[in-house]
Amino acid sequence: MHVITSGEHYGALVDRQFDFVRYFDALVRDGMNGTRIFLAYREQPGAFNIADNSLAPPVERFLCPWRRSDQAGYFDGGNRFDLTRWDEVYFARLKKLMQAAMERDIVVEANLFSAFYGDKSWATHPFNGRNNINGVGDCPWNEALTRKHPKLVAFQEAYVRKLATILREFPNVYFEICNEPYTGGVDMEWHDHIADILAAALKPRAGQPAANGPRAAVLTSHLISWNVANGSKAVTNVHPAVSLLNFHYASPPDAVAANARHGRPIGDNETGFRGTNDAPYRMEAWEFLFAGGALFNHLDHSFIPGHEDGTHSISSTTPGGGGPALRRQFRVLRDFLAEFAPAEARPLEQVIIGGIPASYSARAYGQPGTRYGLYFRPVSTPTSFSVRWTGFLIPEMDGPHRLHTVSNDGIRVWIDDTVLIDNWTDHGTVEDTAPIRFTKGRRYALKVEYFYRGGDATARLLWTRPGKDREPVRAAALASGKGPGLQGEYFSGVQLGGSQHLFTRTDAAVDFSWSQAGLQQPQALHSPPLAPVVELPPGKWTAAWLNPFDGSILSEETFVHLGGRRAFSVSSVAPDAICLIRARP
Repeated sequence: MHVITSGEHYGALVDRQFDFVRYFDALVRDGMNGTRIFLAYREQPGAFNIADNSLAPPVERFLCPWRRSDQAGYFDGGNRFDLTRWDEVYFARLKKLMQAAMERDIVVEANLFSAFYGDKSWATHPFNGRNNINGVGDCPWNEALTRKHPKLVAFQEAYVRKLATILREFPNVYFEICNEPYTGGVDMEWHDHIADILAAALKPRAGQPAANGPRAAVLTSHLISWNVANGSKAVTNVHPAVSLLNFHYASPPDAVAANARHGRPIGDNETGFRGTNDAPYRMEAWEFLFAGGALFNHLDHSFIPGHEDGTHSISSTTPGGGGPALRRQFRVLRDFLAEFAPAEARPLEQVIIGGIPASYSARAYGQPGTRYGLYFRPVSTPTSFSVRWTGFLIPEMDGPHRLHTVSNDGIRVWIDDTVLIDNWTDHGTVEDTAPIRFTKGRRYALKVEYFYRGGDATARLLWTRPGKDREPVRAAALASGKGPGLQGEYFSGVQLGGSQHLFTRTDAAVDFSWSQAGLQQPQALHSPPLAPVVELPPGKWTAAWLNPFDGSILSEETFVHLGGRRAFSVSSVAPDAICLIRARP
């Protein structure tokens, strides 16, 4: 079974206001089957520019395993913690959360520790000496998760044993030792020590069978995860108790092939920082699981306290995406993979033998001889490009207007050789505005320049006319030498005329979000067509090309094949393409 999910920002347990039942119901509704929780970690409010972050609750809503003492002085309000006394309110909530998840067949990753990223993240933790009354944790942030302070380690060991004792009763949980231990301040000797403590606490009791997990030298009742790296890393030594290797931002999915020899499932359990559009995350999921990954967990910022149904509207400044539309796309992937028998399916890259332009990557997955899945995506995301649009703006109204741009990355706008907007920087999706007074019917020379270097690819020109709402500047108000619209000159790289010219065309408006559904980036438009050639055994086959947004069939053909090469014509790439090839009786 694959775990495929798009979950909230890990605070469903520690934010006592978060309605996890409503959240789990939303996951089930959208076809997701996993979530990730941090057990004793609190980010500072405002961290990473995430609005209403469940992992950064206000102090009065923060819940953790230890009870408050009668001594004031916690980081931002309330009494300090007593690390010798457990908070039964916390453990009651934890059990209710796990029971609700189990009843809905949701797999829970329970994260015991997280790396500290500096003084700010260390300042909130009960292990910090300023926040407890137990005389431990009086150390810098980069020594808190090491073995330099034995008294602190003893409390950490007790915490691990307590959580293991509680959570081992639930079959739908696995344990991650530490979130992002590779970012600094986490000693791997300490990490291995915690793995030993956890494995001992999870050993099957008399009469209790061990879980049917991957091959590991130490049998425990539950899987234990090591969060290895961002992106990819070839692991040389795996602690014998570790039975799952997790990576963050694992696109491209090189981590899977690099670590397949260890015989353990491999996950991509955190995504983000690639803008708010859906396409990068959808493509990351398809590629990772087609490469042989076992788990994919997107960090979905549409789940916040008060919007546990996942309907929060995500700000353009948020470092990631999410929402119902993206979860529907992940469900297409889940349903697609359900076509295959898990014990028999595997990556089959050798099946695709030609017809793939350099601007695309190709993946194959399936059961040899019976069914194959093909996935193609542009590798032009997030390669850089630039555009210059020129023509005339012909206002339909007199009076004061406002011009707006929404861009990621650089953009600038001239009217009659005067620069009105100039944000020629590498930035996330932002809006810039400039006032201007127009005369109805006059032809104003208009030039818009744009470059893209990564993240969301967005370039939009809008205006607010007198008495009107903000809206895109449409073709009726634009003119070039070839009629309505603007002439667009497209270049590879960010240097406009100093880069390789791709093509010139007339665009009806500057209103592009290339990462959104149905829009290809300029490199893909300029590349040769996608015409895959596949090696198939003889037999009768059906090939169906599917819409990645809703799973509907775009085209389908049944054919008799004598064996060997079979070429396909792709009817639609928007911007990625999916094909399911099945043997028929």
